[in-house]
Amino acid sequence: MSGIFKYTKYILMLISAVQLTRFSPEYLEPILLYEYLLFIALCFLLGILEDFFKPSIKTNILIRTAIIICSLVLLITSFSFKATATIIFSIIMFIAISFSLFLAIKQKE
Repeated sequence: MSGIFKYTKYILMLISAVQLTRFSPEYLEPILLYEYLLFIALCFLLGILEDFFKPSIKTNILIRTAIIICSLVLLITSFSFKATATIIFSIIMFIAISFSLFLAIKQKE
């Protein structure tokens, strides 16, 4: 039964990426769409590596740092386009992934 839940998150992430590209609103700038897709792809990569391949701690920290940089770029871009929902989303994701990185570094020590 736990195997079903292991793959459900990947199916949901894939569905959300497809829906984002197909049903994105007209006011969503293409650069924001590409940055969202990059953010989802990095999260997808981190999830696959952690669940199936057991990466080293350095690889894990490197991917989390890339996700943090991607959320910062998304935040800066959303400020320039004045997209309020994207600003809120990127701030929340920046805080969450930064805390996750902090816990990973602390666990390393």
